[in-house]
Amino acid sequence: MPSHKKTHALLLEALSLKNLLRTGWRLRGAPRESVAEHTYGAAIIALMLARMEKLKAADEAALVRIALLHDLHEARIGDLVPSQKARIKPDEAKTEREMLTGTLFEKESKLLANKGKLFTLANDADRLDMLFRALENRQKGSKRMQVFIDSALRGIKSKSGKKIARLALER
Repeated sequence: MPSHKKTHALLLEALSLKNLLRTGWRLRGAPRESVAEHTYGAAIIALMLARMEKLKAADEAALVRIALLHDLHEARIGDLVPSQKARIKPDEAKTEREMLTGTLFEKESKLLANKGKLFTLANDADRLDMLFRALENRQKGSKRMQVFIDSALRGIKSKSGKKIARLALER
């Protein structure tokens, strides 16, 4: 039976993501963005991707839950850029399992471990949010955004994700 005390502690950790700033933007002098702001962007994009892909209701709900929780581990290990991840080698999946075990969200551990179509779409939502933010930052005068744009475009795999990316680049 899930522990309400442990679930409450998880909720407090998750809500701390509102105060955790995204490291990559900070390092490039871009406007601040919290991990929670990014999570919202990824979740709303995931919902759009689900509709574009005509997912069944259960898969749509699962995709949005993955997007909502995809960076939960950052509440414990921080928002690491790729070079930090390569050096530190954090076990994000293990951290997520530890955080979710014994809570009302325990069943989401399996969702986060999914490596199929939902994983691809969740990853695309994550990348698309980065693309939108990088384009927005560049428009507002941030100079070093091309690295984010290129990385986002390389990571987008689904047909629907590529379509949204093309539309973003055209505006």
